[in-house]
Amino acid sequence: MSELAIEEFLVRVGPDRRIEAQWQHAGSSQSITGLLEIDDLRQRTVNAFVDLLRSNRLRKVDELKLLGEHLFVTLFGAPEDHPRQNGPGMLFRQAIQGDGEQDRAGGRLLRIVLEVGAGAEWLASWPWEYLYVPQNRDYPDSGIFLGESRKFMLTRKLPLAVAPRMIQVRPPLRVLFVVLGPSNLDPIEYEAVLETLTRLRDAGDEERIDLRVLSQEHGPDGTRFPPDEDLAVQATWASFLNSVEQFDPHIVHVISHGRYSTDADGGARGEVAFPSDDTTAEWIADRDLANQLNESGSSLRLVFLQSCESATTSSNQYHVISGMAQSLAQKNIPAVVAMHFKIKSLLANTFARAFYENLVARHPIEVAMHVARRQLYLGGMADEAHRSGFGLPVLYLRESSPLLTPPVPQKSTPTRRRSARVAVPGGADDRADAAQLLARLDQPDRAGAEAAKPTWRRADR
Repeated sequence: MSELAIEEFLVRVGPDRRIEAQWQHAGSSQSITGLLEIDDLRQRTVNAFVDLLRSNRLRKVDELKLLGEHLFVTLFGAPEDHPRQNGPGMLFRQAIQGDGEQDRAGGRLLRIVLEVGAGAEWLASWPWEYLYVPQNRDYPDSGIFLGESRKFMLTRKLPLAVAPRMIQVRPPLRVLFVVLGPSNLDPIEYEAVLETLTRLRDAGDEERIDLRVLSQEHGPDGTRFPPDEDLAVQATWASFLNSVEQFDPHIVHVISHGRYSTDADGGARGEVAFPSDDTTAEWIADRDLANQLNESGSSLRLVFLQSCESATTSSNQYHVISGMAQSLAQKNIPAVVAMHFKIKSLLANTFARAFYENLVARHPIEVAMHVARRQLYLGGMADEAHRSGFGLPVLYLRESSPLLTPPVPQKSTPTRRRSARVAVPGGADDRADAAQLLARLDQPDRAGAEAAKPTWRRADR
């Protein structure tokens, strides 16, 4: 068996635009400092690209490369003949190249951590998953998007003044799956993800999950209601808070509509649409959602934010999801997954299914994210307009770890099959079959690609 070594490259950006880069690998650490390469023109240029990306108008590969090179130069300086060639950019090129030995064995994953300090939070909302390493003949792993590669994984980290929560929990993994579908907004597609979660729940072994569903279409156990049954509104703001308090979930997965609005002080804020008692939208501020989840107890480990496609809301709801993800990460929730920009529901569901399957298999969270993103990339390859989907899922992560604790050894089993070890920065490790894991990165999710669109039913009122 080969060894999957998860190395770490930390890029820390301070309020004075100072950059500290640190590469941890093979039991050693190298670090170097530099300055953020940003001016008003580049900032406005990247913001213009981001607006196009969020409205699904940045589709051509050459356009994405131009955005990606701006992101690269911002952090690491110009790729050729630049004074910063001996700074963080040089160390980054060394890190992505690696020593070659583990790459040949197929067992290396470089986790690139972007930590944005106070005063530079605006950088955290930029789409760093599209960072493009410019072509350089001296570096084989150049001319690539980070999010497309099977060797690299970018995560985000916000500095906190308090100690982070412990990530690992004992199985079963409690998942609260929430579908917010007010009657005056577009229907929401979610059946494919729910099917995966119910299948994992019904597996019946020690790695199963406990699932509670909060949806107008399904009961708490995931059973679909009869189509002609007259039901009270299920997923109101009050019922959501009650479910969080009573079920005490480890994971909250929310599929919703969002919008921007103006608060009493004139500032912009994100809002999420919960169904009210009359089934129409009741808009809840993102900070209220973040505060309530933060106060729900110490069990919460991960929040998954999945915004649905919509032509109803006039503002960009994917920007809302981006801001909400940062709000949750600032509340010391160990992991936040968010679909930052517009994405087809079929691709979003493909990603979610692969993510949960790997999470329950006790892979580290960033590895589950990496495998799922790879499935997203392969699922969009046939459609040029959706090839950019690999950069849409974003991960805020406090530390590298599986979500579930290692399985308890079976005393009755005299021998056990040896499996490869997944080395994690900081000395922790987890057992995984690395060869099979990396092989999966190149296998498209055919079940997701062939899944039919679910039928949406809404009771007349």
